[in-house]
Amino acid sequence: MRLAAIDIGTNSIHVVIAQASGKGGFEVLDREREVVQVGRGSFASGRLRKDAIARAVESLARFVALARRMGVERIACTATAAVREAKNGGDFVSAARAVAGITPRVIPAREEGRLIYLAVKAALPLPAAPSLILDIGGGSLQMVVGDREKLLRVVSAPLGALRLAELHPLGEPPRAAALAALRRVVRKLSKPGLETVREYEPAKVFGSSGSIHALAHVTQALEGGKAIRHLNGHFLEIRALARTVRALEGMTVAERGRLPGIDPARAEILVHGGIVLLHVLAGVGADGITMSDYGVREGLLVDDIARHAKEISRLDAIDDLRLRSVHQLLARFRGDEAHARHVADLSLALFDGLRLEHHLDDDARRMLEYAALLHDIGSIIAHERHTEHAYYIIKNGGLRGLPAEEVELVAAVARYHGKARPKKGDRAIATLGREARRSVRWLAALLRIAEALDRSQYQLVRGVRVSRAGGALTLRLAARENARLELWAARERVELLSKLLRRPVRIVFAAPPPAPVRKRSAARKAKIATRKPKAAARSKQRR
Repeated sequence: MRLAAIDIGTNSIHVVIAQASGKGGFEVLDREREVVQVGRGSFASGRLRKDAIARAVESLARFVALARRMGVERIACTATAAVREAKNGGDFVSAARAVAGITPRVIPAREEGRLIYLAVKAALPLPAAPSLILDIGGGSLQMVVGDREKLLRVVSAPLGALRLAELHPLGEPPRAAALAALRRVVRKLSKPGLETVREYEPAKVFGSSGSIHALAHVTQALEGGKAIRHLNGHFLEIRALARTVRALEGMTVAERGRLPGIDPARAEILVHGGIVLLHVLAGVGADGITMSDYGVREGLLVDDIARHAKEISRLDAIDDLRLRSVHQLLARFRGDEAHARHVADLSLALFDGLRLEHHLDDDARRMLEYAALLHDIGSIIAHERHTEHAYYIIKNGGLRGLPAEEVELVAAVARYHGKARPKKGDRAIATLGREARRSVRWLAALLRIAEALDRSQYQLVRGVRVSRAGGALTLRLAARENARLELWAARERVELLSKLLRRPVRIVFAAPPPAPVRKRSAARKAKIATRKPKAAARSKQRR
């Protein structure tokens, strides 16, 4: 299964697209990043700016489109500090849903820290002793303590690089007084978190954010080394970092922007991030920090794969993208898979048995199977009018591999599996062509009978066979045990099929096989024969 994870950070939006593999792993297929700074201007006012929201949702829409083009079947999307703190964060979520067709999950700081821990644990071998993982985002600093087995503590501080740049500008180039003021702020805001972290005596420190990665690349360049080829596992010494931060403090934004791998948006906040990182490393007595190239988005992938391991394993066994997408939609809305699969099997048995009458092709057969699998998913909203809810969910559920008309057809068949009969003027079939409307009538007629044949949802009817005699058509049911409820329900749903056939339709139980005749063995016959003379002699004595 292909998955995508999108992390809407305060400074950047990241997407990673991956192929889930066995035992909870994944292979990265593509990555993209765009600096949109959704949090710019929000920290002083407490509100996201309209232009920042517009930039972010347009970028998000591009990433969603990329994921769809690459055949992604599930997208996980989170938003962090800027959106969760803004008074109008709900406006951003609504805009994302309207423009990009996806609803980001706004996660708390602890959840952000948990995802960072999962990501780094997947990227690098953590020691048995507690380690500290640092992530300097645009809005917050995450200090995560964990060991090889478990997450131990998440501490968050409002020390994101973009936040600090907005609230504590440094000047061009940075002024000594402004730098001193910034360091005082960093000391004050990091103190409670550092005190907590030091209690665990972390053995190593890992870094996972773009700010930390940028500082590693700049340090390598300023120290005269070759470009970092493999960031994951690269070690940045605190002494080299200190030299880099001092050098950056003497540069203008334009000069920092000309450094290798640094774009203008990153150049503006790089000094702030460097001062935070240097202070935290010194505060825990670390001699440096080891880079992880995984962050929140990879943590999302790890978490999603772990949560849906059984589903992913089962769906990966289905080669057909369309059928796999149908099963995924069924799982997403917690459909009763045993009932859905059984109704689909009975529907297909009816379809095959009535080929002489309906003259539909195998494409229609597939549409019937999809509709049968999804016929009851509307029940998650409400049982009343669940067929209408199913129609809406199927139309808008993002089924992959099906053109729009086939999605409409599947949704319409599910819509009419209950009491309502399809009519030409109905909205559900008004946009369909003539042949498609004919297919809907036939397929809905079959589905409503198949659904009735599992009325108790105990799969009592094992199969159905079609026979023709005397101008009537008979559906003969093979049942495991007493299935009178199913028989009654199916007879109540036969009207539409009878109308299409223009003849009566009978539904009966198939005749049970005759009871086997017990044959007597030769030894048994001989024993009975010896009994008869004795019985006759006793009778004669009594007389």
